[in-house]
Amino acid sequence: MYCLSVSHKTSNVVVRKKLAFPDEQKKTFLDELYYSENISECLILCTCNRTEVYFCGDESSVKTVETVLSDFSGIDFDELKKYICLFYGDRALLHLFRVAGGIESMVIGEDEILGQLKRAYAFAKDNGTVAYELNMCVQAAVACAKKIKTETAISKTSVSVATLASNEAAKFKDGELNVLVIGATGKVGSTVVKNLLSHKGISVTVTSRKHKAETVFENTGANVIDYDERYKAFDFADCVISATSGPHYTVTYYDLKNNIKTEKSRLFIDLAVPPDIDESIPKISGVRLINIDCIKQLANENNALKLDSVESAKEIIFEEIEVLKKDLAFHEFLPCMQSVKNAMPSDFSEKFIYKLKSDVSAEEFARILEIYRKCGENN
Repeated sequence: MYCLSVSHKTSNVVVRKKLAFPDEQKKTFLDELYYSENISECLILCTCNRTEVYFCGDESSVKTVETVLSDFSGIDFDELKKYICLFYGDRALLHLFRVAGGIESMVIGEDEILGQLKRAYAFAKDNGTVAYELNMCVQAAVACAKKIKTETAISKTSVSVATLASNEAAKFKDGELNVLVIGATGKVGSTVVKNLLSHKGISVTVTSRKHKAETVFENTGANVIDYDERYKAFDFADCVISATSGPHYTVTYYDLKNNIKTEKSRLFIDLAVPPDIDESIPKISGVRLINIDCIKQLANENNALKLDSVESAKEIIFEEIEVLKKDLAFHEFLPCMQSVKNAMPSDFSEKFIYKLKSDVSAEEFARILEIYRKCGENN
């Protein structure tokens, strides 16, 4: 298995915006990879902070993925390679498990990534581009992530991007604070609203499309307005947080400038990739903009507090990868089982192989299976 990764560690939001493919484009992307001659399985994970392609194939498959990713994103091939981290074999497995467990997240231990990985896998499965190996790897990574969350404190009092944004808004000014949330019914947006409502002195207004938010936020204390009326709300809002998954701006410089009448300081927080908010709005007097890359700086202190939990998580990952590698090796060996039994003395039992599987390391088990396989071939 290979993993080709472009993340918040290697690129800025401008680059990641170009790699944040909508579902229709992801489907076409996966189809193009899957029907190439050198790739047997593939899935793509797209979040605000990373785009990663997990795939199985020969050595030439790497260039295929890089080329197709360059074509779909519009990023020059040579420029794109500057942002790519490539993992292969055991390193790809380790990276997948670290991503699932929240260790590679901008905010260590955040919960959103596990759901995003599961949805990416389900999307690829529905599209018919995953088979045994990726299925085993992703399912094992998901199970390991759940174990990490249960047995370590990595997600206890977890601070997500949404929580950090809410806290930043809450301390923006003293006294009563009016906050407008755009994209409140999404995963990140709903968490933002939940966190804001836990603070005293904050009045929350959310935008709604087709009255969905009215149902979701009924009896929560949040006010609901139609999405198309959002600009009218900008004048009274002290802070605006936008977290949609759409391709278009929710806030533009021109419309914002023409709809705010009151002179005061305003904070805009953009949690979307591609960005929701026009980056030129700080040219307007009193307006400050924080984007997803700025949130990264806010996460550093939180991450430092979780280093002990990360070490515990690494130990769990090592143990779970050992189990997975044995399962993968044994699956590859199974078609040879009968020929091996034919080549062995009459008292040979396949129970011996199962015993070895539980007693030796993954590397030792793979070597032993290879010896048995050769015995079967030479029979």
